[in-house]
Amino acid sequence: MLSLCHRFVRFSVLLTSFLLLAAFGCMVHRKGNRPMPVSKEPFTFSCHPDHLAALLPEVRQAFRLAAEAYYQAVGEKLHLTSAKRSLRHCAELMAGFTRKQLEGMYCRNGYPDYIRSIVQAQERQNSTLSTDQVYQILQKRQGGYISWHLIGAAVDISAKVKNPALLKKLLQGHNFSVFDEQVLGISCLHATYQGLTPEIIRE
Repeated sequence: MLSLCHRFVRFSVLLTSFLLLAAFGCMVHRKGNRPMPVSKEPFTFSCHPDHLAALLPEVRQAFRLAAEAYYQAVGEKLHLTSAKRSLRHCAELMAGFTRKQLEGMYCRNGYPDYIRSIVQAQERQNSTLSTDQVYQILQKRQGGYISWHLIGAAVDISAKVKNPALLKKLLQGHNFSVFDEQVLGISCLHATYQGLTPEIIRE
């Protein structure tokens, strides 16, 4: 009788342990498969958060509204790759561009002296320039605002979207002009907020 009682107690303990382990395992499994919280913003970004925050308020708001409208229509979040830039950041990007890319992006309204200087320097040394070389050219330029990114009035958006025509229409409807840089081998849409006064930034 005593042995039977011991067996019953041992069985009860083992059964209880098994049930507890099973319950704990279910909790862990559910916790591990819990979906990540969804960002409240209708877009994602890979640029530095400070660069996004430094956009002009009206630019940031207009882009958010366009991104929200696109998300509601397509169910796809836009991906922002660049926002406000410093002059050195511009120099870093321009140092890696070919002559065709430089002229395609910065010579749509004339041929500024800084592009001529960069191209001539590339030809002299038969290679691309360093960031420091381009930065010095930009600092010493005679004129030209270079990029609306410098004052926080432009954004670059990944061109990998489901409905580029709709995106362009929505951006234009929120006061952006849009340039598709894919024609220059760069996978992004450059959106510039219109109606602002350009500034010449030298630092």
